[in-house]
Parts: sequence; C-alpha cells; structure tokens
Amino acid sequence: MEYKVKRLNLEEIGHVYQTYMVPDFPPGELKPLSHIERSVKEGFGFTLGFYEETDLIGYAVLIICEEMSCALLDYFAIVKERRGQGLGHEAFGLLTKYFVENLPKIHGIYIEAEQIVKARNEKEKVIRERRIAFYQSCNCTMTKLESELFGVEYSILYRPLGESKVLPIREAVDAIYRTMFKKEHYDQFVTLVMK
Repeated sequence: MEYKVKRLNLEEIGHVYQTYMVPDFPPGELKPLSHIERSVKEGFGFTLGFYEETDLIGYAVLIICEEMSCALLDYFAIVKERRGQGLGHEAFGLLTKYFVENLPKIHGIYIEAEQIVKARNEKEKVIRERRIAFYQSCNCTMTKLESELFGVEYSILYRPLGESKVLPIREAVDAIYRTMFKKEHYDQFVTLVMK
C-alpha cells in the first residue's frame, strides 16, 4: 500500500480538528482551533495529513522555530479506526521525510509526552509509557528537559533530522514556546526545568 503526506490548508485543518482532534484529545490538552489557525496565518505552524490513497490515516500539527532551526510536534495521531495497524511508524516516517525534503534547515523535532510519574492511575500510566516507547522506537531520544504548560507536565523527547547539529535543548524549546504563546500566557503558564 502506498502512503503519502500532504500539507493541509486552513479549511482541511478545520475539518481535521472538528472530526478527529476534538474526540482524540482531552479538552485540557487541546488548543483552540483559532490558535492553530493563527500559527498557520503567521507562518510558524502547519498541519500534515497522512493518506492511504485518498483516505486520511493520521495527522500532525507542527510548530517551527526558524531562529533555532527546530520544530515541535504539537499533535500527532492516527485516526481511531486505523489504530493498531502499525500506521504510526509509517506516518512518523513520512513526517521526518517531509522535513528532510521540504524543510532542510530544520535540524530536529521536539516532542512533548505527558510525564509517566504524573499519571493519575495505572491505565493512564500504561498509555503514557506506550506513547513514549512508540516515540523511542521512531529514533526519538528522551532529553533531560521537562515542561509544564497550562498545568500539564511533559517529558521532552528529541528526534534529530538529516545531518543534525546539537541544539541547546532548553533554549530551543523555550524559543518554540515563546513563538507559540502570547507573552502574558507564556509568563503565566509555561515552565521549563532541566532534570
């Protein structure tokens, strides 16, 4: 089966948001659609759709920080009816290939994963462990950086791209968050800690 990746326009992003993202992510983790649209209009964000022929199998919302030559994987999911078929690895491979071919100045992608130790119960802990194990199986490395955004605590993983340079992790992620959030929101709701 042939899979492909496509950069989505605002109308397509709105459809993916309402149809897939709203059911896929808890309300506390999901940014408003207006925030994602603003990132596209201002040129620091974009959304990729992953397709099997014409069927959407997954999507990724990304933030670019050109000054630090890095990106943040803000959201990544396979559509519900296609999960458990190994398509996550297929889509993540398409994502990294997209960067290498279309954004060669970006040296790496940061990924937020909810901290395992902050899980409220065993079921949540298992989900978080599986999510981190998935990213590690896609050549992502756990960093020593942790973030807290709007009360949600994350571990930060990193996936180098191409001939990757070693980036100053804290400074790179800080620059991404300063790009994403208005100053008053950054000051009030964003914390970064090196373990």
